[in-house]
Amino acid sequence: MEKLLIEKRELVTVIESPVDFISVDHEKCVGCKNCVIICGMNLWKIRDGKAVLETDYKKFCTECASCYTVCDYDAIKFTFPPGGYGIVYQRG
Repeated sequence: MEKLLIEKRELVTVIESPVDFISVDHEKCVGCKNCVIICGMNLWKIRDGKAVLETDYKKFCTECASCYTVCDYDAIKFTFPPGGYGIVYQRG
């Protein structure tokens, strides 16, 4: 059976927020990788033992807040983008 790869970043349309709505407190981050594992859009990486968010995350984040939810160390702060910005669902 042929495996089809889905380019997840092409499935969303986003009106990019002019402000950051996710941040990481590197003093609190222990590099547990929970954010890396949970993010369906692959926006998190571990560098030098700490979580790092992709610089272009505002273009692809689906605003699910899973990264915030699974952070047991309160290192990730999440708020929704300002009104009129963020994810636009076209299907589903």
